[in-house]
Amino acid sequence: MRPANFTRQTADLAAKFRRNGQWHLLALYHLLQWSDFSREGIARSGSYRFADHLYRNEASGRGWFGRWLDRRMLNLPSARGMRGRYLKAIEELERELKGRSGPLRMLALPCGIPRDVSELAFRDPAAARRIEYTGMDLDPEVVLAAREHLAGVPLKSAAFLEGNALEATSYPEGKFDFIVSTGLGEFLPDEELGTFYRNVFEALTDGGVFFTSATDFEKRSDFMMRAFEMKAHYRGRGQLERILRLLPWRELVIEKDETGLQSLVRGVK
Repeated sequence: MRPANFTRQTADLAAKFRRNGQWHLLALYHLLQWSDFSREGIARSGSYRFADHLYRNEASGRGWFGRWLDRRMLNLPSARGMRGRYLKAIEELERELKGRSGPLRMLALPCGIPRDVSELAFRDPAAARRIEYTGMDLDPEVVLAAREHLAGVPLKSAAFLEGNALEATSYPEGKFDFIVSTGLGEFLPDEELGTFYRNVFEALTDGGVFFTSATDFEKRSDFMMRAFEMKAHYRGRGQLERILRLLPWRELVIEKDETGLQSLVRGVK
């Protein structure tokens, strides 16, 4: 089974562009192959490695030109917005740890490569030792990569499982104090997003916190997404809030980031 966020339908994009006489897209396609960030995004519709490259914010590519192009791509407003939501997730995790003295039961959906947790552990090992981490992802390759990434990181515990965030039966037993999900909602239509939010709400303990985000429309990034068959569901703050308000959150805060492209959500059950 291919990952749920793999939206591309055409096996050979270059052949498609030649067949359709889309020479400008063919030229762009070959240009972007020099950038590791762009190449991974095109090849796998924005995979977990694409996201991790973005969060690491380290330019790489084929030769000096590839690295230069990679840096330009990483500095686009859309990329800066996505990197900002990762940093905000770390901030929210730190906030929850500071607000309690005991262990923190945490669930990441989908887990991707949990660089947010390892970065927090590097900065504050004592706090990290109170995290009971569970990472769930639909893709077994991602689950393996997440396990390998957190090997040796000083957490209280770490567990990993394959599961579908849209199916309540996939969730592990027990309630969680903190659930984080960024980058999934953009691949879900409204009805499925509502289902996902209900599952998260049920998995939270009373007073538990959900951190998530949504991406707004941006002309340049949307052009490339459509050109390379990366289908996304854009949502502004109002549309996102309407879906979230279907659930009885005790507290719901939605903020725009500095780029204006990310809505950052903190929901308290």
